[in-house]
Amino acid sequence: MSFCEPARVVSAVSLTPHMRRISIEAEGDWNWPAGGQGDERIDLAFPKPGETEADYEFFNHPDYGRADLGTEPPWRHYTVRKVHDGGRRLDIDFVVHPGGLAADWAMRAEPGHLLGVFWSESSRSHYQSPSGPRRQLLVADATGLPGLGRIVEELREGDVAHAIIEIEAEEDRQEFTTRGQVTYSWLVGSGLGSSPSALFDAVKTMDFPNLDADDTYAWVACESATSRRIRKHLREIRGMARDRHNVVGYWREGADGHVSGMNDEVTVDA
Repeated sequence: MSFCEPARVVSAVSLTPHMRRISIEAEGDWNWPAGGQGDERIDLAFPKPGETEADYEFFNHPDYGRADLGTEPPWRHYTVRKVHDGGRRLDIDFVVHPGGLAADWAMRAEPGHLLGVFWSESSRSHYQSPSGPRRQLLVADATGLPGLGRIVEELREGDVAHAIIEIEAEEDRQEFTTRGQVTYSWLVGSGLGSSPSALFDAVKTMDFPNLDADDTYAWVACESATSRRIRKHLREIRGMARDRHNVVGYWREGADGHVSGMNDEVTVDA
């Protein structure tokens, strides 16, 4: 297997005004690991602005990482929304917003465009599906919504979850099919780089008791500063044990590059 493998776009559709789903299919004899779970990370190499094919072979050069090979092609961290056909086809949901390299590409992506996929033998997920806890608190802004959607869809029968989700507009709400019992709190019009996030206040004032119990697990994915405030609250005020929550900073306010992309994973507070 190569370090970076080619994948061809097979479809591109807008789910909501600010979320676009790109389905990609492996080219060649490789496939993505099929045993992953919600919040599964994938690294993607993108075409340069104005181009349709990523220079994925750049990352397969034997001296990559050890010698100056010129300007590195753009790549970003994203989340696998769904795996199909034993890992031959993947859905990736992109938050679309002005000025993001990957978001700009997603808006113009068409079948036939070529990406590079940084291949891995096993999946990497910040969400750790608890074997015991049947109650879950799920918190995300739009960047974490693809991971949250997959988590909700993969809940077991009898699981109970409360999801707090921050989106830009009412039209950005999504519906999910699940075996679990899920309630939703949609926060509309705050955060996402345009105004202060309302996620922390929503978590602080929520009526979801017994977060300190062994049967409860929390997962948070949003802007880094907000995620740290929520993490501190869960630990120090709600009394959640460290092994009962995973808090992820997907992007950082005011930063460029990997931490500015609207579905880019950057820090993990576990």
